[in-house]
Amino acid sequence: MLTTLSKGINIEQSISHLLLILVWVGGTGVVSANTLSPVTSSISAAPLTIKQQFTAAKVSLNRIYVSPNGQSVVTASDSGVASLWSLTGDPLSTMDGQKPPMFNARFSPNGQTIVTTGYDGTIRLWNTQGKLLKQRQPHQAAVTDILIFLDDKFIVTSSDDGQTQIFNRDGIRLAEIIKPGTARNLAYTTQGNLIASAYDSGTVYVINPNGEIQHEIGTGQGRINNVRFSPNGKQILTSGINGTAKLWQLNGQLLAELKASSIGWVNSAAFHPNGRLIATASDDGILRLWQTNAKLVYSMPLGENNKLTSLDFSSDGKKLAVVSNKGQVWIVDVSN
Repeated sequence: MLTTLSKGINIEQSISHLLLILVWVGGTGVVSANTLSPVTSSISAAPLTIKQQFTAAKVSLNRIYVSPNGQSVVTASDSGVASLWSLTGDPLSTMDGQKPPMFNARFSPNGQTIVTTGYDGTIRLWNTQGKLLKQRQPHQAAVTDILIFLDDKFIVTSSDDGQTQIFNRDGIRLAEIIKPGTARNLAYTTQGNLIASAYDSGTVYVINPNGEIQHEIGTGQGRINNVRFSPNGKQILTSGINGTAKLWQLNGQLLAELKASSIGWVNSAAFHPNGRLIATASDDGILRLWQTNAKLVYSMPLGENNKLTSLDFSSDGKKLAVVSNKGQVWIVDVSN
């Protein structure tokens, strides 16, 4: 069901000194699809050096994002708390008060606002000092994701109620789509012309800012934990509970399948800003780097009995933030 309430609305970078922030929550033409089996050790000669380590939480962290300027990260936790951290592990601010768990917290594109989700159907907007700016309740069920796009003018939410809603900053609802099941995760193109909403049914809906469905992709992955657009906005990356990440054309053509885990979910996958590298985070506790043709180029286990739950590249491609379900942060320098 589609309801429209209002109308209108190859940069190559060297990765020879890729800096990864690995957050391990401790203590808390037609291209045929390619498939690779998981590995448990590095297949690259690149050394890894841990530069920094700090404790992030005593509970599972569900999401992490690097700030637009690459100087901080925001985490969302099972305890219903969003926290802003420096890259050296200094706590900068805390945003709490919503019913847990908190499924997501994100930066606005300009980095001046942080948006958080609540299990009680609320969303909150904060400044980076942790001051509450606005609260709204767009849903009666848990809000699973929220993002701000198009020069901070529009807000998109997804929810357990199956709704994906688009608002302006004044809280006026502009459009919505309603589909069966949970709307789990959101993404938008840097160009601001498309939004992706991933559902637990395994379907991704690509919509425009007016709420009109442009493409519908049936992934066959079961619940989709994470969805991303490529830097040029022409491809979509999905992470599923069947242990795979899949790369798609917007028209639903499968380009590659990354078999990241044989023992659990792929919880998150992201493009490097140069568009040629993909990172995956999975239940087997292994961070993997891939080429977009599904060739595995590097893998690194992060401790024992950990589930990696989320990851995010910095805009310059030199940092990658990764969270798990147990509680610490590592800053690792990667030299090729």
